[in-house]
Amino acid sequence: MGRAHFQLLCRSRIDYEHEHMNISTVKQLARAEGFHAVGITPFTISAEAEKHFFDWRAKGYAAEMKFIAGYEARRDRFLEEIGWAKSVIALGVNYYQESQDEIRKANKKDFSPDFRNRASATGKIARYAWGEDYHKVIRRRHEKLIRKFSGAFASGARFYSSVDTQPVFEREMARRAGLGFIGKQSQLLSLEFGPWLFLSEIFTDLELEPDTPYAGSCGTCRLCVDHCPTGAIQNNYEVNSTQCISYLTIEHPGEIPPEIQPKMKNWFFGCDECLTICPYTAKARPTDWEEFRASEEKSAQWVGPDDILSIKSQGEFRRKFGHRALARIRLKQAVRNMKIVIQNSAES
Repeated sequence: MGRAHFQLLCRSRIDYEHEHMNISTVKQLARAEGFHAVGITPFTISAEAEKHFFDWRAKGYAAEMKFIAGYEARRDRFLEEIGWAKSVIALGVNYYQESQDEIRKANKKDFSPDFRNRASATGKIARYAWGEDYHKVIRRRHEKLIRKFSGAFASGARFYSSVDTQPVFEREMARRAGLGFIGKQSQLLSLEFGPWLFLSEIFTDLELEPDTPYAGSCGTCRLCVDHCPTGAIQNNYEVNSTQCISYLTIEHPGEIPPEIQPKMKNWFFGCDECLTICPYTAKARPTDWEEFRASEEKSAQWVGPDDILSIKSQGEFRRKFGHRALARIRLKQAVRNMKIVIQNSAES
């Protein structure tokens, strides 16, 4: 073996060990900061995912979401902004927690009359909004994690935080990074945490060895498709937003179609029906992030008519719910949703 060949082999071995040290450090630091799932994938915009998105949008399934209509311009601006990025650190945070009624059922306890009345006369809130606004919470953790990354890697390494705000296909990136697979209800399904993961990314110019993409499937299961109250979940892994309770209660600015209102039951903000029916929810366990845990003081799981109809202004609404994802809707939408809940409760 020649000296040059030997030096090349040594250099390759050093690079290999350094690369694996970087990956190990990334994952150790992320888990130490509390992230429950972490994987690496190259930074690319998947042509297959983008085509699926364009087809979905062309069918009108994006409804009136303006940020989706302007995807191409936003994508191009973002790619120009972080043209230096080479790898994506895909992160997942478990946010699952049991509801009061699930805890009672598990303990085989009957509901008190007061609880039954409250459950039927008030609006339900999707689990993701029980605690603090996840965008703010995870962004704070990203800031801490990036400081740790900057201290652990060579000076000049670059990092960019994204928490559900940039024109990238988060679920596809998470799948490619090995965090799970995309189910029929279009959510990422984790073998460890089921469908209850908040996804976020940190883009970096470090060239990190990627994880193996997860190639799972729902198989013949179609529980979410059949269980969706409005039939919003299509057979081809797509959701028609114009029929989706989550879209209608949160994103839709106008009146909700009369034929859909009775099917909403007492969902006030969002909907968890396709998540709770998913067999992978059996994998779920309560989150250890205190910020996402519900409490009675926060009126986390339910919101009553007086909580909404007594509010006099948008400013008052923001002051009351500004720390939570509920502040994503405006007071006018909140009143609209609550009136539907009241009507459905009266008819049930």
